[in-house]
This record gives sequence, structure tokens and C-alpha cells, in this order.
Amino acid sequence: MRYSTLLWDLDGTLYDFEKNQERSLRRVLEEFGVDASEENVACYLRINHQLWSDYEQGLIGKQVIEDTRFQRTFDELGIAADGLAASRAYRKLLMQGYDLLAGSREIMEALQGKVEMDVITNGDGPTQRQRLAGADMAKYFTHLFISDELGMQKPQAEFFAPVLQTIAEKDPRQILVIGDSLSSDIAGGQAAGLDTCWFNPKHLPLTLKQQPTWQIDALDQLLEIL
Repeated sequence: MRYSTLLWDLDGTLYDFEKNQERSLRRVLEEFGVDASEENVACYLRINHQLWSDYEQGLIGKQVIEDTRFQRTFDELGIAADGLAASRAYRKLLMQGYDLLAGSREIMEALQGKVEMDVITNGDGPTQRQRLAGADMAKYFTHLFISDELGMQKPQAEFFAPVLQTIAEKDPRQILVIGDSLSSDIAGGQAAGLDTCWFNPKHLPLTLKQQPTWQIDALDQLLEIL
């Protein structure tokens, strides 16, 4: 095998977060009396994306995202609704979202026992752990590195430092980061001195100065790399 250790992102790489997000979001909006129109959904997604971008840059804490994303959405839409209660309801629904992307379980089965596999994810600890358990995916991973539990997030070096201290492999040439986000997974892996594999099923343009080591648009292509 070319690498001994694979560091896996979850949402957008193994899990179909977009499907889970849209289903959960529409249910919450309707529950709080908000029309789940394309315009209103887009308003939330824009605000949420900016908050997560600020979080990745270390400008805000994760709790700010949880506490404000729905309230800001409701305020912008001119709707009198409890944003904090909506955020809590949304989190409960997300925890039940076990949708996997095509090929996720197959690639796990193919690699199990051949390499060490660990999770590196920006997210809420209880949510990510429940989703891994609910989809019977936890069994494939040796360690779960979750930003909420580490107190740091990708792409910060402070996130990757405890990862590299904990895993058995100490040679960075033997470690591969796999993820769909250029800004957190690929940029973070590159800053940590690791090889990276950009999972890009939508064929998005590369916006980083440094090329990822590998690029794939289907998970089974990883076997050709390894």
C-alpha cells in the first residue's frame, strides 16, 4: 500500500450531508411556521456557509454557529420565530441523518484491515458519533478526531497536531488526508505537511495555489492510488 494511514473527512466525503441538511432544514422551517421555499432555504444556506467559513478561519467559536444561524435567517426574512429553538430542533434531526454517499461502505470494506483509518471532521461530537453509530460506520475507524472535542478545527495546525501525535504512523509520507473541502481538508492537510486527496465529484474548480496530491471524483478511484 502506498499509505499506511488514511485521515477521512465525513460530511461531503463519506456522508451525503447535503441530502441530510436539506431534509432537516425544510422540516425545521415548516415546524417553525416558515415557508420552506427555495428563497428561504437559500437565505439560511448563505448565512450558515459564512458562519462556517468564519469558524474555519478561527474568527468565531462553534457555539456562535449553533446560537445564531437560524436567528439571523429569521431576522433577515422578517419572521418572528425562536432561532435558538429552531437550531436545537435542527441538530436533533441532523443526528438522525445516516445517508451515505455512493461507494462509502464499499471503500471502507475494501480497505478495512489493510490500512489504519481515522476520522478528521469539523462538527459536533455527539452528532458525529451518533451518525457513525447509526450507519454502522464507527467500526472502520481507529480514532475519531472531532473539532468540537479538540477545541480546534480544520484547517488550523492546532487541529492536526494532536492527530499526528495520536496515530501510530509517524512518517508524514505514509499519511493521506481525504476530503471534499479545499479550504479545510486539503489546505489543512497541506499545511500539516501531508499528502492530500481531493474528493471532487462535482468537478469544482481548484482554487488553491498548491495542487492536492491526488484528485478523484468517485471513492473507488482511491484504490488505484493506494
